[in-house]
Amino acid sequence: MKNDLHKLIRDAQSGNSKAFAAVYSFYASDLYRFALYYLGNSADAEDSVQEAVLIAFRSIAKLKKPSSFKSWMFKILSNVCKARLKNPADKLCLVTLDEINESDAEYYTEDFTLSSDLKAALDSLDADERQIVLLSVIGRYKSNEIAEILDMKSGTVRSKLSRSLDKLRDILQ
Repeated sequence: MKNDLHKLIRDAQSGNSKAFAAVYSFYASDLYRFALYYLGNSADAEDSVQEAVLIAFRSIAKLKKPSSFKSWMFKILSNVCKARLKNPADKLCLVTLDEINESDAEYYTEDFTLSSDLKAALDSLDADERQIVLLSVIGRYKSNEIAEILDMKSGTVRSKLSRSLDKLRDILQ
């Protein structure tokens, strides 16, 4: 599977748009879920993922290692989401369960529930903390991978993740 994915990435780097689409579809639900939790509403999440995918498609030839595609893609998406939140016209509002409609269902796992307590807890984290928690929990990245994505030291990521998870536990108890 890994070799097939790396071949698709190399094909995409050669300009094969179908290969790029196949690689994107492999990560689409994780990208959308990350953006949804980070930005708080499905419209902004969809727009951000679309923008990140377009940026990635245009610059995939610059990707040095096919094995780094996932972290590279999340780094692009992370930067797009940060930029979206910096715009004063965009307000952070967490997703409500009412916003999740059937067309979004493909992006969620069966155990997806975002209680109002969890929404409030995530909202209490600053942007860096929320991003680290989401990359760890949703993206399933290790601290060294998150450090690469966010241009931080691994130790900083580990300490922020630990403190953020402690904050979430305290709030949710």
